[in-house]
Amino acid sequence: LEYEVSDGVGMMLDRSSFAGSSTLLNQMLPVLVDVVGVPLVEAVRMATLNPARAIGVDDRKGSLLPGMDADIAIFNDDFTAWRVMISGRTVTSNQ
Repeated sequence: LEYEVSDGVGMMLDRSSFAGSSTLLNQMLPVLVDVVGVPLVEAVRMATLNPARAIGVDDRKGSLLPGMDADIAIFNDDFTAWRVMISGRTVTSNQ
């Protein structure tokens, strides 16, 4: 399926429908917490475990438990990424 993002909005090329959100996770979490009033713990669950369950990968993603994939994003207080790990290996860090 072909789509384009213009002014932050994803649309199908034929303009028949939206193609999903182009908003990044670190942009949505502060909206959920600061604007909507969702507690931080619940907002993190909404961004991690709930989507993993929805697509059937919660046996290996979405939680910090032994045996899980260890794909981890650690954010600063302002929701900028401090460190990102994939399979337990640091792939980016702002130390």
